[in-house]
Formats: sequence, C-alpha cells, structure tokens
Amino acid sequence: MMKNESRTPPESSSQTCAHCSDSTLDTVRRIENAFFDLSRPNTAPRRMLVEKLAELAKTGEAFSPDDLWQRLRAVYGKIGRATVYRSIEQLVENKVLDRVELCDGSHRYRVCGGSHHHHLVCTSCHRVEDFQDCLSEQKFEEIGRRHDFSVEDHRLTVYGTCRRCRRTADRR
Repeated sequence: MMKNESRTPPESSSQTCAHCSDSTLDTVRRIENAFFDLSRPNTAPRRMLVEKLAELAKTGEAFSPDDLWQRLRAVYGKIGRATVYRSIEQLVENKVLDRVELCDGSHRYRVCGGSHHHHLVCTSCHRVEDFQDCLSEQKFEEIGRRHDFSVEDHRLTVYGTCRRCRRTADRR
C-alpha cells in the first residue's frame, strides 16, 4: 500500500463471535487498532497473536515473550519468534500491554485495560494483579518539589506474597 492511500481501521475479526464478551471484543479491537496504527498488515500470525492475547486478557495472566511464542507454536504451528517479540514491544509502546517488572529483575507482560492502575506482584508465583489505589496528584507534586524534579508520570509495583502462596507455605 502506498503511503498516501487512505486506510480505514480494521473491523474486528471477532465481532460476530457469540461467546466473546464486550470486554474481550474491546481488547481485540484495541490490539487490532494498535497494529493498524503501526501500519502492520493483518497477517495470519498477527491474527493468531491477537486471538491468544484476547484469551490472556480474559484471565489476566502475565506472560513472558517466550511463553507466548511457545503457546502460539503449540496451537498454530509455525510462527516466528521475532514476530512475537516485535509485536509485544509495539503493543507496549502503544499502551495495549503493560511490562511488569518482577523483583528478580525479569519482567512479564500483561494485557491491561488502558485505565490508570498499578500492579501487585507475588514474589513467589509471579502472579500479577491490578489495583486502582494511587497517591494524590498533590503528593506527587510534593515529592517532585522536595527533590527538585518535575514529575510527568509514575508507575507503582507492590511486591509481596499472594494468598494462594501464603496458604501453600502455611500447609508445609
């Protein structure tokens, strides 16, 4: 396609799916629109990736790029590792995926809703949960003033042990 050609956003390939919820369709549309905005073609591997990310969005599961690549290969066969890794980075840049830092220095990715939120990360099982609580804008301004720093944005990750891991540890 030439750069000057007019393009329209894709119609969601899952719009007619009877078992998909509205939030799943919204997630699919957000992912497809991000690829469209990046001028990425709607290839079969990209459609497979969109479908798998929609599934992960439903469960809220965090994943590594290699986990995702292996899952896609198991279900669909051949898909390039570079396609998966590049797509993940593009979706992070477009705020469709969040990169969540784990306490060991590694990271996972998560399909997030786009609204302002933070993450709780289990240091044992690496489960990630969203939470909405936040410091006030005034508190961030105060912190910025104290450190002669202009605060533009923030991310908060709280590390601890989830209920399931605590119960497992208590049983031992």
